Amino acid sequence: MPDLFDRAAAVLGRYSGGIRWPYGLETPGFMERRRDPENYKQRVIDTKARQEVMVAWAERYGLRLSPAGCCPLWLGRDTSQRCRHRIGYGGPCTRYGLSSSDRSWMDHSVTWLKESRPAVITSAPYNVHPKDEERLTYWQQTDPRLRVSRGPGWYGYSTTQIVLWRSDRIAAVAPAEAPEVCAAS
Repeated sequence: MPDLFDRAAAVLGRYSGGIRWPYGLETPGFMERRRDPENYKQRVIDTKARQEVMVAWAERYGLRLSPAGCCPLWLGRDTSQRCRHRIGYGGPCTRYGLSSSDRSWMDHSVTWLKESRPAVITSAPYNVHPKDEERLTYWQQTDPRLRVSRGPGWYGYSTTQIVLWRSDRIAAVAPAEAPEVCAAS
């Protein structure tokens, strides 16, 4: 079986010889190893466990990272393109645009493709507020193809993984199981 690096490269892509890990899943830096070797060792173990969970989850559903995804509007598209920004007017994006009504629940978000088409958005907010629940309900009512699930996920640090997906591209998606090391983080 290929090692984690090769599997992650297939799911996430590469840049400058490394893996394009989403924010919070990057391998700890060399300088941290010099400052605190014991803490560095534990962080490497924890990070690798979280990376493994994320890659296995994406492989299970046949997903690939999309660096172009942005908000639930992206899921409605047939191609992976960010919402267009209009100078002076912002844009329609509900995460980065002027009306950023989805920003809170989309903390630590990652966008995913299935067969090169927008399919899933995962996020890991520290708190899911009633307004966030309203927004998730809104998206499901606006587009009947969208579904939501929640669970512990790979991010850790007491976050909740929210998975928003297109049911016509993937019938069902469950959140990833949190690695044991994350439970203690």
